[in-house]
Amino acid sequence: MNVSIDNSGITTAVRKIFQSQGDELNTAGENILVSHFGNFSQNLVASLSEGIEELLISVGDKRMVIKRMFSILIEGLQNVRLHGEYDDQNRQLAYLLISSTKTSYKITMANLVKSEDVNNIISFIDRINNFSDENLKATYLAVLSNEFLTKKGGAGLGFITTRRKSSNSLLYDFYEVSDDKQLFSLEIILDR
Repeated sequence: MNVSIDNSGITTAVRKIFQSQGDELNTAGENILVSHFGNFSQNLVASLSEGIEELLISVGDKRMVIKRMFSILIEGLQNVRLHGEYDDQNRQLAYLLISSTKTSYKITMANLVKSEDVNNIISFIDRINNFSDENLKATYLAVLSNEFLTKKGGAGLGFITTRRKSSNSLLYDFYEVSDDKQLFSLEIILDR
């Protein structure tokens, strides 16, 4: 999707992308379970995670699916909170979409990133997507034991954990929303 950058600002561009992704899910016949646009406070992250866990229990999903969903949400939403950049109004814009089919859940999380960081994110996700389960586990343990941290406190552990818990490749898109920021959209498929 092409988003034109104009005087309406980053917020309008991000909202258009959010609405477009929601429309695509509806058109594909997926059932949207959760749709949130805006800031993700610590309390909201906890509340959303618990609410989704209760929803999955109520529809009778397997315990393993529920645990994996909970883990993916906690990792992903904490990454959004800790690593998401701010818009031109000093707001940390992000969104979450969760949809379902009879066989899977689709979790889409998006947040702003600096344009200069895009290539590193792409490189890291592409690398872990190509790992075998054994390599992924070894990388996970190596990151834990080395305690390598970036300036913001991350070491890619959230992406690694999400990839491990979903058992599927991570899908991503980037949308230019300003001269120096892009919207990073991460899609995770979790089989039911």
